[in-house]
Amino acid sequence: MRDSLRFKISIGTGLILLLFFFLLGYYIVNSQKRMLEDNLYEHGNRIAALAARSCAEYLPRFSFFLIEDLALSIEQSPQVAFCEIYNREGSPILQSGNIVSKSHISKNKPTYGADVLIVSKPIISGNEHIGRVEIGMRLDKARQEIQENTFSLIILFSACMLCTIITLDAFFQRILISPLRMLANNTRKIARRKFVTVDVGKRMDEIGILALNFNHMSRNLESLYKNLEVNVQERTHELETANRKLVKAIAKSEAMAVEAAKGTLAKSQFLAAMSHEIRTPMNAILGMAEILADSSLDDEQKGFVEILQESGESLLHLINEILDLSKIEAGEIPFERKDLNIDRLIGKAFKVTAHAGHGKGLELSYNINRDVPEQLLGDPTRLQQIFVNLIGNAIKFTERGFVVVESSLVQGQDANGSANIMNIHFAVKDSGIGIEEDKLDSIFDRFTQADSSTTRKYGGTGLGLSICKSLCEAMGGKIWIESRKGFGTTIHLEMPLEKDPRSSVESSPLRGKSVLIINDQDYSRQALAIRLSKRTKRISKAQNMAEGRSFIVNSIKSNTPYDLVIVRGGIHGWKQQKTLNELRGMEIDEEKIILVTTVGQDYIEEFNGSVLLAPVDIHSLETASQKALDKNRKQPSAPIQHTGRIRPLDILLVEDNKANCMLIQLFFKDMPHKLKIAHNGAEGLEQARTNKFDIVFMDIEMPVMDGYECTRKIRSWENQTETRPSIIVALTAHALTEAREKILEAGCDSFLTKPISKDKIISTINELCNPYFT
Repeated sequence: MRDSLRFKISIGTGLILLLFFFLLGYYIVNSQKRMLEDNLYEHGNRIAALAARSCAEYLPRFSFFLIEDLALSIEQSPQVAFCEIYNREGSPILQSGNIVSKSHISKNKPTYGADVLIVSKPIISGNEHIGRVEIGMRLDKARQEIQENTFSLIILFSACMLCTIITLDAFFQRILISPLRMLANNTRKIARRKFVTVDVGKRMDEIGILALNFNHMSRNLESLYKNLEVNVQERTHELETANRKLVKAIAKSEAMAVEAAKGTLAKSQFLAAMSHEIRTPMNAILGMAEILADSSLDDEQKGFVEILQESGESLLHLINEILDLSKIEAGEIPFERKDLNIDRLIGKAFKVTAHAGHGKGLELSYNINRDVPEQLLGDPTRLQQIFVNLIGNAIKFTERGFVVVESSLVQGQDANGSANIMNIHFAVKDSGIGIEEDKLDSIFDRFTQADSSTTRKYGGTGLGLSICKSLCEAMGGKIWIESRKGFGTTIHLEMPLEKDPRSSVESSPLRGKSVLIINDQDYSRQALAIRLSKRTKRISKAQNMAEGRSFIVNSIKSNTPYDLVIVRGGIHGWKQQKTLNELRGMEIDEEKIILVTTVGQDYIEEFNGSVLLAPVDIHSLETASQKALDKNRKQPSAPIQHTGRIRPLDILLVEDNKANCMLIQLFFKDMPHKLKIAHNGAEGLEQARTNKFDIVFMDIEMPVMDGYECTRKIRSWENQTETRPSIIVALTAHALTEAREKILEAGCDSFLTKPISKDKIISTINELCNPYFT
């Protein structure tokens, strides 16, 4: 009932009429009220005027009896509540009771309130104001009359509204509701395959047009239904024929799916085996490099170790790239949202590829415009993977000149409209051999290079740019190339990255410092100055040593010496020792000198400044500048993880690789824990049954008995003997998700993917064992 159109029209009409009659009645009642009050006031005003004229004659003669008699006569009117006479001081002349004779009737007291209308008139004798007359008029009868009129209006308007609603309901029922109900009923009949029509007379309004269209639709449906059986027979025959073909196609596709599954399984097994075989020796390489980095090395040696570590990490990223290849094809590659520093990321990419570039004598540099935010959020691993590929390609195909990277902010917001999302444009430029225009469209295809002679001369599989394009598009960016044969190449990359609101340069050791850059390579000098300009107070740039000397002499004379002097070690083609000797002769502190060098340059002895690899990133420069600016600098202590004393743990390592055993022994050398080693799963099981261990580090791929079987047997033995379970952490070179799930199903508490660092082992022990006294 409530959902019917008739009900809704009736309710709407009633509400509209109710509002109309309410407003009309309110207007009528309010008008009558004002009219009655105005009439009452005029009547009181006339009485007060007559009383004032009489009192003007009585008061000068002190005829108070006559005044009281006048007031009492006025109060006899049913519309008058009281009549009071006041003298010029405002004091009442007449009181309750008579003032002359006790035989007079008591006079009414003045009353004030919402039920009394006060009318006042001054008493004038000559031109002198000698008092006033104040009369109270009763409003109760006027209001009673208004209430009676209001009740009559309500009854009248209610009757009018009810009649109007009934009339309108009948009207709408005839011209709208009945035809629509008829159409609805006939629609249900058509649904039951009864093709009827509707007769609404000769109406040509909207209802009439709707009825005509309905009749036309009904006749067309009837015609279509009659032809349907013929069409169904034809289509049935066609479907039977197609079904036979489909059965054959399904059988063929199932056979192909089986072959594809075999191929996918073989590929997964190959990738897993390759990952394991590469990660196992890489574990020892990177671990030994980590131990070497913690030993006493000079700056140049630390730079070599850093290159070794970063190159190893780059190799691991390459392994992950190969493992993710199938995920890229399926669009299932995972991406992270982590802190991302553009300057440091590009600097690390250059360090990985710097050896080849410096060996060719190329100028390697990068520039980041001031409008690019200092800190961003994104996937630094994937983005660095892209830059290592692009910069490595540029160096490989450039024999002389430069390889540079430029970064700038694209004006406008991301397509999502978020104010925190910024489109950052990167351009990797080189002065290499270039690419022919007809080859540009296929340069991002897999296993494709410009021509076969390029492959023979420069090597490579042609897979790098294809992976870069896939990663870039998967992260919401785009990549394109511009090149001319013999004039170099520029690869453009545009990425949407989220701005990190926590970014700040206030804590930088370069904040408020003055820096001198001496570099005969114009682009490198200008780019470094732009990247430093966010932090430093003053930057001076010299394109040769003579100009640099002039800057230093003038700063000493003006008592504003430079806090840092950054100089290219091979400026003017000099040996680094000659460059350093020139600087030592300029009366500047050696600690303030930062020598920017290249891989393979001559070694410098007894140098108290810092040596950094070109191109210099801001993070490395801040680290070196902290040493230069703080002469009393103490070696930073390792971060304190806990305040408690370490509790020695009994730890078992089950590992067949001797290099990895030696590496982990070195990791535990400075820790109080007791480490025992088993060289296969069988020895590990025997050790676990004989001794009680707090934590077991279990390799997965081992001879005699692998880590899966060893873990399952240890767990079974613990259950049978009701022994408190040891924590088992798997050491695996398998990076596939399937292998990790299998590790946890075997009974391991956690796992570490090779290569394993000392920090990973310490954090795992802290997380799972809590080896600290409270």
